[in-house]
Amino acid sequence: MALNRSLTVLLPVRDAQSTLAATVAEVLEMASDLSPCFELLIIDDGSSDATSEVARELSQSYPQVHTLRHDKPLGEEAAVRSGLAQSRGDVVVVRGGRPPAFERICWISQPARPNFLGRARTHAREGL
Repeated sequence: MALNRSLTVLLPVRDAQSTLAATVAEVLEMASDLSPCFELLIIDDGSSDATSEVARELSQSYPQVHTLRHDKPLGEEAAVRSGLAQSRGDVVVVRGGRPPAFERICWISQPARPNFLGRARTHAREGL
C-alpha cells in the first residue's frame, strides 16, 4: 500500500559501522515501496567507531539519506527527538533494532483526526 504523503524514516544508530550500509539499503527499498517521496534520516548517537563516516558516505551516494550526529551517546529517545526535529515528512516512522520491524508496519487509510492539542495526526499500527 503506497502513501499519498511524504515519509521520513528515522534510523537511530550507535556503533553500527559494519551493518549500516545493509540496513540503509533495506530501508531505502522498503520506503520506496511505501511512498514516492521519502527521506531517511540517520541519527548517529555518539558512536565510537566509524558509523559517522559510513553514514556520511551513504548520504553522498543517496540523495534521500541525511545524517545527524550526537557528539556523545544520549540514548535512543534523544536520538528520535533529534530526528523528529529535523524530519520533513508528513508521516514519520522510526526504524529501530527491535520489533516492530519496519517491514511489519502497515498504514491505515483514515482521515487525519485532531489529537488533544488540536493538531492533525496520522495513524499507524503494526501489521499482524
